[in-house]
Order: sequence, then C-alpha cells, then structure tokens
Amino acid sequence: MLRLASLLAIGALSVGGCTMIHINGDDTSTIEHKGGVETGRDLANRACQRAGRKSAEIISTVNKNPEAPPETGKQVTTFRCSDAVTPKS
Repeated sequence: MLRLASLLAIGALSVGGCTMIHINGDDTSTIEHKGGVETGRDLANRACQRAGRKSAEIISTVNKNPEAPPETGKQVTTFRCSDAVTPKS
C-alpha cells in the first residue's frame, strides 16, 4: 500500500500541473482536476498505470463547487486502482 501511495503521489506530479491526487484511508484515491468525466478517467488510469496497476475503477466524478454548472471548473474524481482492464465507455 505504501508503494502504491508513493507511486500515485509521484504520478500526480507528472500528469499535470493543476492535478492533485489524494490517497484516502480506504482503498480509494481522489484526483482534483480541470476537465470533465473523461479527463478524470484518463488521469486516474494514468496514475494507476504509473503505480503498476492496469486501470482505474471510477467511483464518482463531481464538481468541487456544487453550485457550478456540470463539468465546469475543478472536478473531483474518486477511483480505485485495479489489475483488471476496464473497457472505455
């Protein structure tokens, strides 16, 4: 788990200047980013792959500011890394 957390933190630095990854207490992680659902999915998959896993299972993507219109401003994507390959939807 420590290895995964370290790799995700390093991956956060390399996936974008305005992206932040938070390792949660359970087996999920959270990425704060600009862009919509697809951007969150792409960033989560890249972070998991950098951590040696195959893909990310997206749990949710929501606006950081609940008053903002959908998919505008900062988004928060919660995900779990997996060894299963998830198809693109």
